[in-house]
Amino acid sequence: MLVPITRIIANPVVHHKLSLTRSSLTIFLLIFSSGFGVPIMTVDEIKPGMKGVGRSVFSGTRPEEFQVEVIDVMRQVSPGADLILCRLSGAGLENSGVIAGMSGSPVYIDNKLIGAVAYAWEFAKEPIAGITPITEMLQIWELPSRGKGQNFGLSRIGLNRLPLPVAISGLSPTLEEIISPVLASWGMKPCAITSAGGKSDTAQLVPGGVIGVALLDGDVRAAAVGTITHREGNRVIAFGHPFFLAGDVELPMTGGVIHSILPSIANSFKIFSPGAPVGTISQDRYCGIAGTIGVPAPMIPVTVRVISPVRQDTFNFRAARHEQLTPAFIPIGIADVALQTEGTLQDVTLKSRIRLVFAKGKETEIEHTFAGVNPIANLYEKTQAELKLIFENEFQPVELTRIDAELHFTASKNSAILLAAIPDRFRIKAGETLIVRLQLRDYRGEEIERSVTIPLPITTPSGPFTITISSRDEFLASECNRALASIKPSTMEQLLQLLAESGQEDELIVAGYSGKPGLTVGSRELPQAPPYLRQILSADIKGGKIQPTGSSLLFKIPVNLGRVITGSARLELEVIK
Repeated sequence: MLVPITRIIANPVVHHKLSLTRSSLTIFLLIFSSGFGVPIMTVDEIKPGMKGVGRSVFSGTRPEEFQVEVIDVMRQVSPGADLILCRLSGAGLENSGVIAGMSGSPVYIDNKLIGAVAYAWEFAKEPIAGITPITEMLQIWELPSRGKGQNFGLSRIGLNRLPLPVAISGLSPTLEEIISPVLASWGMKPCAITSAGGKSDTAQLVPGGVIGVALLDGDVRAAAVGTITHREGNRVIAFGHPFFLAGDVELPMTGGVIHSILPSIANSFKIFSPGAPVGTISQDRYCGIAGTIGVPAPMIPVTVRVISPVRQDTFNFRAARHEQLTPAFIPIGIADVALQTEGTLQDVTLKSRIRLVFAKGKETEIEHTFAGVNPIANLYEKTQAELKLIFENEFQPVELTRIDAELHFTASKNSAILLAAIPDRFRIKAGETLIVRLQLRDYRGEEIERSVTIPLPITTPSGPFTITISSRDEFLASECNRALASIKPSTMEQLLQLLAESGQEDELIVAGYSGKPGLTVGSRELPQAPPYLRQILSADIKGGKIQPTGSSLLFKIPVNLGRVITGSARLELEVIK
């Protein structure tokens, strides 16, 4: 039985004994003030050779016991953090080693909770685990939720936390290859979900029971799986190490079922299917995660419509809200839908249109066209990079309310290379029209020719004149070198507009440049700025708001060729009077 805190404080003998151990009184005050109702054992009481038991789910939903023997207590593995080194046995651990998905499994000695399984080493010959002390994990409960989210605790430098299995519905080898590098950077390992998700039973959310962090839910599901260390009422703590060290979070909590253990020489892991969200994870700290069973955290709805010559389908799922997780997992969901419906056909063209809807009626639409054997990998990489750019913007917090995506598949590789651009003349007057013949070659070697009509503005000054023909992204990259201030966004609206103007790989941008210098004022360009205006404004150039340009952009004309175009051309002309 636990001694009431009032008796501990009142009894000088007990109080003196507590003062001999590091921060013991603080720990006990924390335990009792938080309502912790299970006996614990501090690291000061743990000695090598002590034996106990741990609890974790190896099949189904019911926790099973395994045996634990203390090897030693590793003090100050990082400032303010200890680690209990233990040898595990039983439940097949001698053959499997420490299993990914056991993160958070509670360990008891003499019926007292000492901490959670959290660390292990790849290719270890024995199931040796690092146990995060419960006294460190309890401090997570004392942190305020939905605050500014500063990280708590310190990393255990040099130790390998157990990887977290991330169960993903419809996980194919192609999708696994695409997403594994991103997940590995967060200590996550993708694995397949083997059954449809059902309702989570909150009665199964007990110490040693399965707990998941839902990342996608609906027609596409993804969830990271670990183990509950302790439950107090509707509060739980789990993992014993960070999920991905996000601090104060608001992520959906889920239960689930363990189907089996997949043994591996490197890292064995639990095969897991998540249930529906049943609560909210509110803390993600160095020593574990914590949350509350009840109302699930809100998620972002995503609709994906797939259109191909043989089918039309619509899929709906939801994604966790977080500035790091959302840009990674929404593209995973979209790529998963594409792979499950169309696969990786030879000679396929994919045209994507993704509409992002934000709070207060703001929205943008981003288009891409990919052609090749596996365009879905390109779709994932582009979508992830663009969402990451939005969520990590320097202007304002992102309130994404929904995403609507359309994926149009064509069973042919519709692409070509721009070989040359030939103008009908090299000397031209302002106000006249120039005809440029584009010579293209498609991927099968067939020669194609297209004509582009370019009206020259009547205000074009005489002298050297340059026309560039390139993709949208190459045009924007060139503009960054020529007039960065006119391209670099300074507001969220400008960032969204820039993304809307990018991509569209089936179009070319024909841009015309006068050799006359100009100015950029903020994000606006003043082409061919008169000398008097340049002199008046020159005083503000050092302030950065006004920047000179060596040339002036007079026009840009989009030309849709209906196929992915690579290559560019540059024409040097002369404008005559």
